[in-house]
Amino acid sequence: MTLSLERRAALWGDRTAVADATDGRDASYADLDSRADALARGLAARGIGAGDAVAVVSRNRIETIALVFAARRLGAVLAPISHRLTPATVRAPLDAIDPAVVVHEPAQRDLVREVADDRSRSFDDLRGGEGADYEAADPDPDRSLLYLHTREEADRSAVGETDSEPDRPGESLNADPPAAGRVVDLPARAVEWNCITAAAAWGLGRSDRAPTLLPVSDTDGLHRLVLPLLYVGGRVDLLRAFAPERALAAIERGATALFAGATEYRELIADDAFESTDFGSVEWIGARSALPTDARAALAERAPVVRAYGRGETGPNDLYRPVDRGDADPPDPDCVGRPFPDCEARIVWEGEPVAESEVGELQIRGPVTARGYVGDAETFPEWVPSGDHAYREGGDYFVLGRAAEAAVGDERRVHPREVERELEAHEEVREAGAVVGGGESLAAVVGDAEPGELRAFVADRLPDAAVPREVTVVESLARRSTGEPDRAKLRRELGGEERFDTE
Repeated sequence: MTLSLERRAALWGDRTAVADATDGRDASYADLDSRADALARGLAARGIGAGDAVAVVSRNRIETIALVFAARRLGAVLAPISHRLTPATVRAPLDAIDPAVVVHEPAQRDLVREVADDRSRSFDDLRGGEGADYEAADPDPDRSLLYLHTREEADRSAVGETDSEPDRPGESLNADPPAAGRVVDLPARAVEWNCITAAAAWGLGRSDRAPTLLPVSDTDGLHRLVLPLLYVGGRVDLLRAFAPERALAAIERGATALFAGATEYRELIADDAFESTDFGSVEWIGARSALPTDARAALAERAPVVRAYGRGETGPNDLYRPVDRGDADPPDPDCVGRPFPDCEARIVWEGEPVAESEVGELQIRGPVTARGYVGDAETFPEWVPSGDHAYREGGDYFVLGRAAEAAVGDERRVHPREVERELEAHEEVREAGAVVGGGESLAAVVGDAEPGELRAFVADRLPDAAVPREVTVVESLARRSTGEPDRAKLRRELGGEERFDTE
């Protein structure tokens, strides 16, 4: 196995590897290899070598992708950091990573200056002047290659988002920026196995191409599809930042696969050009989260919609529902299917596997999992906890959401998604949002059903503590970028934080 870009350049030198839709530049595999070499020389000239961490704060750029291979050549570790963080929130991941250098594009100069001014370098700094000769490091598969900043969704106010203008006209401000999160350590072996597993599951090949609908600083943006595409000789259409019109134009140019979250797909569908965009080349549309019913239906008219599951800790490609299963019924929105090749999954409660249909924590094992958290002395166990509640039924896994959102019921912990699923089973409910805690459950629904009727409808379907004490009919539900109801906002609207202490 090898992540060697040089070998791919030797095989497919003139083939387009990355096309930058922003400035119209294309980079062949030979060009990408040359850029990786120039960046490696620039880093070597600044003393970067084996074991050093290199952070990069940038929108999607060809250079960001080339840095993965430049770091690999030096035996260094690349740590992509979201450009949408603030000086306050970028400090936590940078402190955890302790990079020897922080590479940035001009637009992020002020962001990194406050926290890493003496270590910051622009892409032009690295490319300019004479680079140092370097000896390629031994490609040890157990050496760290990527430090990926995981994230927990949070209210925008909690992570310092402002109402400032986007970096470029048309850039979305709707997606929640990353919160503090943790930084996971991915050895080269895990990165490569992810490429192999993704290529096998999705059926990727040299004729495939996909636009970057997510930031490459995100594990789903870089690790889920971009690196697997380059691994097999495919093409990446680079969007500097997500904007619906640019994404739809990329689809028109011949995209064969899409992967994004609920926020991006909602914005695509809402754009005036969506109805007239030709999706004829698209073979599948991947979603990293449950999509609202109307969004899923609109996309399914264009191509098969596939729900996939993975986290930074477990690897981005863990579970998926294949496009060729041919199920007669529409897929359940919470169904994430079955394990990718070379991955295994199980549901546990208090350390023991549970019976089918019982709720517990989802755990993953396989060669794609991360080694551990950066800064922690202990590595992850063989079965890596996901932190998500899920259950298994008929061979398929169903993910409810973060375990931290569950609360203790009469007999077991109850996740609010369980309440929402039962409410949405009523024919007059289109959407539901619930919060649980403090020994009670409250819910809001979009639809025409009467609150009293809904309470009676779910009374026999849920544990007593999970039956909503109150059901409120609303016009719409606030949602997070994952597509889930914004339960923090819902909690405030339905009764205040003090009523929902889950300790």
